[in-house]
Amino acid sequence: MADETEVTEVPEAPQEEQAIEEAPLPAAESEIKQAEDADVPVVVEAGEASAETTARDEVSEVAEAAEPPQAEEVTAADEEETEAPAEIGVAVDELPPPRTDIYYYGTGRRKTASAQVRLYPSKEPQITVNDKPVDAYFPRSTDVIDLMRPLQVTATEDMFRITVKVRGGGMTGQAGAIRHGIARALTKANPELRPALRQEGSLTRDPRMKERKKPGLKRARKAPQYTKR
Repeated sequence: MADETEVTEVPEAPQEEQAIEEAPLPAAESEIKQAEDADVPVVVEAGEASAETTARDEVSEVAEAAEPPQAEEVTAADEEETEAPAEIGVAVDELPPPRTDIYYYGTGRRKTASAQVRLYPSKEPQITVNDKPVDAYFPRSTDVIDLMRPLQVTATEDMFRITVKVRGGGMTGQAGAIRHGIARALTKANPELRPALRQEGSLTRDPRMKERKKPGLKRARKAPQYTKR
């Protein structure tokens, strides 16, 4: 008979499930498992991201991709290249010229003459009567002296350019009307001149008029020559 051979029992290999269970888990997973068993929240250290953090990162990446691109930052060099905004204000050379349409108005009357006077502030004094120089319009110097009286009393001969529109009456009446109009316009230009003009008499309208002709006389009072025979 053949010798009986001793049969040694070979230990069975552990099942896959047991091997997986018995295999040592990573530190992070082991902590998570212990936390699930104990119902305690686990704080995962940086560098050991869990599945939840990975999912959150994916969602944030998708949201960032959907957002519109932000404007590029402007560097200091770009700011220097951009032109600076224009300063508010007007240069001295660009200022408008002084206004020449400002004037002071006065109406004067004498006898049947009426004068409309305008005083323009100017450093070039000039008097124009009905678009003519005053010396050319009034041939007699006494009329020019009469109408210049308000300017001489107030020492404003070199401060205004005067334009006059006069009508009616004769030369003497027109000169008196211009004098009255200049005095009234000066009081509007400077009310402090009123006392001096009032004292001089230029502000008072001269009420004297030419007396009418009487019947039987040649003029208001001149009678015809008396003849005895």
